[in-house]
Amino acid sequence: MNAVINLEKNAPFVEVEIGGEVQLGVDARSLHKTLGSKQDFSTWIKRRISQCQFRENFDFISLHQKVERETGATSRVEYIITADMAKHLGLMEKTPQGHQIREYFIQQEKVARNTMYGIQLEINKAMLQLDHVKDVLSNAGRTLCVMGKQVKPQLMQNLDDLIAKAQPQLPFNAGE
Repeated sequence: MNAVINLEKNAPFVEVEIGGEVQLGVDARSLHKTLGSKQDFSTWIKRRISQCQFRENFDFISLHQKVERETGATSRVEYIITADMAKHLGLMEKTPQGHQIREYFIQQEKVARNTMYGIQLEINKAMLQLDHVKDVLSNAGRTLCVMGKQVKPQLMQNLDDLIAKAQPQLPFNAGE
């Protein structure tokens, strides 16, 4: 995880247009330094581009710069690489920093998998509860329908019988 934090500090991401799309990019020279590679940068980047078949104007852009030195001006190629290419290079590097980056991504994948698994369990649980509620409501609806047709008339008749039975016993004086 320290390598990931160091990468973010030492090789900050910037917005850059690569392949007609604005995306996050990082200076490959800074990444090379952060990864702790012992190889010369120029050799390292060319070899990685060849090995992984990275494509210019898709995975990276190259910038030719003149560098003034005491011995005279020389030309140097700088590479701005996409965040995806930076991740790929970090995962490939056989240095302690590369190992830390691999561990970080493995850990993040486990977290993502566990989160997805937990969410899937919650979805399944909610679906089962919904099915149960639908069944209960459907059964209740059928019961009410049957009860309404069969029991309601019987209850109404019982009520009418009780009223008829109670009326002769009620003290009712019409003249008073």
